[in-house]
Amino acid sequence: KEVYGLVVMDRREGMIALLKGKSIIPLQKSTSNVPGKTRAGGQSAARFERLREGAAKEFYSRLGEHMKEQFLHQNALVKGIIVGGPGPTKQDFVEGDYITSEVKKKIIGLRDLSYTGEFGLQELVDRSQDLLAKEEIAEEKQVTGEFFKLLSTDPDRAAYGRDDVLKKLRMGAVDKLLLSESLADSDITLFEKEAENLGSTVFIISTETREGVQIKEIGGFAGILRYKIET
Repeated sequence: KEVYGLVVMDRREGMIALLKGKSIIPLQKSTSNVPGKTRAGGQSAARFERLREGAAKEFYSRLGEHMKEQFLHQNALVKGIIVGGPGPTKQDFVEGDYITSEVKKKIIGLRDLSYTGEFGLQELVDRSQDLLAKEEIAEEKQVTGEFFKLLSTDPDRAAYGRDDVLKKLRMGAVDKLLLSESLADSDITLFEKEAENLGSTVFIISTETREGVQIKEIGGFAGILRYKIET
């Protein structure tokens, strides 16, 4: 299952989580020291606003560090990060100098939300379905493109057809296994189990793209091999 990073935040709090498949896994919650909008007696409006801005920047920096720790060190396989929250705070955070360039590269979208916290995480996922679908299709296009390129330029590193792919899968030769979503569930289950046992990465290929239709047309089974096998 693909893993995405989720961040929901406003000036008061931020929450970092992972999305694995359809499961949201909260990782870390941070709260800010930004004072409320009502200033204490005796404080000038300008000084009070400077205090609020300083506290907000400190919070953004801290949240940026937490993102670096969670998404680069603890969970390095995060494919992309989606940031959401009410109002313009998320833009200020993402566009400022609070997040390292490595983490910024992983941000695939921002979403306007009504909530933060755990409700906000669910809302973020609900409002990001189009984004997640695009990411999935982009990955499909990349792996199917890789397969068809090998098939034409280095055919000894590509396999297709049920029997040939299964044979090479059981040899431990398949690096990436491509299965059309149009296949019978029993076949998908069988091949997924074999792939899991032998460390092959499985891609379920939709029929919504031209490349996905081509995979279906060659039988629905394809493999990118770890090494050449002459036929």
